[in-house]
Amino acid sequence: MVYAKGKRTEVYKIFNFIIKVKRKDSKAISSIKNEGTWLKKINKYAIGPRLYYFNDKFLICKFIKGDRILDYFKKVGLNEKEKVVREVLRQCRILDKLKVDKFEMHHPLKHVIVGRRIVLIDFERCKYSERPKNVTGFCQFLNNYYRKIDNLKEILKKYKESYSDEDFDEIVRSFC
Repeated sequence: MVYAKGKRTEVYKIFNFIIKVKRKDSKAISSIKNEGTWLKKINKYAIGPRLYYFNDKFLICKFIKGDRILDYFKKVGLNEKEKVVREVLRQCRILDKLKVDKFEMHHPLKHVIVGRRIVLIDFERCKYSERPKNVTGFCQFLNNYYRKIDNLKEILKKYKESYSDEDFDEIVRSFC
């Protein structure tokens, strides 16, 4: 039975595993293989669900039990929210340093799962980029759904020009 359905894939849950399969009506080329390739690389940095196996037809990952980010935010106080924000920003920063663009971080409603740990999921659109937008995209989301920062545009512009640790730290201080 299908656990979840996306534009390009169907997800089946079996015990503590998910099996992601390309939808028959999808015109996407190599989305499963792309996700598996990127998960293999970023799992080394404790990002994404643990990948067990993939080929061009399906992949098998650990099932991540938890809440979507906004559902979690509704249940907890400011300290817990700040822990989540810091951790997602940390993971986005690693992706930026690796020059990996996840693409969905400006609207990660279904892409950040908060459980025993905070996990980014769905890397099928992921690609290499000289100018990744994971941190800046997530900040746009935070600015809309978490905390409004008046000078965010300037802070993000500075970060996009340098990708420096100092500019990243300023982003974290702005939200936490």
